[in-house]
Amino acid sequence: MIMTVLSKTVFSQEVLRLTLREAQDYATLNNRNVWNAGLSASEAQKRTWETISAGLPQVNASVDYTNMLGFNMSLLGMNISMPPTSNFQTTVTQLLFSASYWVGIQMSKIGEQMTETALRQAELDVRHQTQTAYHAILIAEKNRDILEQNLENIRTLAQTTEDMVRIGVVEQTDADRLKVQVSTMLLGIMTVERHIELAYNLLRFHLGVDAGTEILLTQTVEELIAAKDANTLLSTTFDPSANYNIQLLEGQIDLAGKQINLQKAAALPTVVAFYNYTYKIATSTFDMAPNHVIGLQANIPIFASGQRHVRTQQARINLEKAQNSRDLVAEQLMMQDRQLRFNLQNAIETFELQKETIELSQRVFESVSRRYRQGVASSLDVTIASAELLQAQTNYVNALMQVFSAQTELEKLLIKF
Repeated sequence: MIMTVLSKTVFSQEVLRLTLREAQDYATLNNRNVWNAGLSASEAQKRTWETISAGLPQVNASVDYTNMLGFNMSLLGMNISMPPTSNFQTTVTQLLFSASYWVGIQMSKIGEQMTETALRQAELDVRHQTQTAYHAILIAEKNRDILEQNLENIRTLAQTTEDMVRIGVVEQTDADRLKVQVSTMLLGIMTVERHIELAYNLLRFHLGVDAGTEILLTQTVEELIAAKDANTLLSTTFDPSANYNIQLLEGQIDLAGKQINLQKAAALPTVVAFYNYTYKIATSTFDMAPNHVIGLQANIPIFASGQRHVRTQQARINLEKAQNSRDLVAEQLMMQDRQLRFNLQNAIETFELQKETIELSQRVFESVSRRYRQGVASSLDVTIASAELLQAQTNYVNALMQVFSAQTELEKLLIKF
């Protein structure tokens, strides 16, 4: 379904048009880190089958040729010629019992599960990075729009001031002061434009597309803010066991436990059955070797000078270390959960205050500008009001960025992408 949507939305057009969710889906399909994680998962599956196949029947064949170069064997006064010999042999072996084999299969399956978890972690990371880049672009473009609107207002006032200078109503200093503001805002817009391009390049990197790919974001800041329900996010309970890092550490614990079993299994015997068939192409004068041989072979460990015991102790220590690491990370994640919830709540409150502040600053600027045109206020009053408005707008954009950032971090922790 995702591929169908993306093919219609993306590949049928020259411009890459993406909503936030489409960008995240596109990134999980094309990001090279996710590709590598997927390849590692496939490799782990192959390793599991490799381990399993070691306990299945094994068939080997060989051909030999022996020439004694005319040698005659003397036996009881008789000279017996030794002609060349040649045999074709087929050997079939079957593992009947090996505790290490079964433990190895279990460890391979655990490793396979861990690579699947690592794949999901890579996808989560890419979705997080893509969302962060998407937000960064929208916020930078919002900041540019605000600066351009302020620039238009100041340019209008600057033009009005120039007209007033020509008729002798105000001094040239007033006009110059406004010109400085125009130049400052132009520099600010140029800086923001560079930041926007850098943000687009970062998004292209996460999406796995060429640097020249044109991207159009089809969602606005206002749409994303409206779509995000912070209260629902804050009310969601954090479950450490669902965290991929914890799951990977649980896998390490399982592997450490199996390592103990593997060391114990090394003290148990290994039993192998075999069948050998020999087709005699060329035989010697006295050939007493049978064509068919079947048998059992048992390898029984007896004494290893305490080596296996020491290895088992080491495995137990590694198990305890893995458990401690899991518990430590779980505690850190719980602390992170509380901190991220605090950050989001604080960001929301700050954002609401900044919305009120920007509305007040806008009214003050419009009032001062109107009084300036009427000759009641000075250009300095306009400059101060403009600076206060710009600062309020900057604070608003920063507060918006903090809300997005806090939401994104908490969503990643709760796996809500």
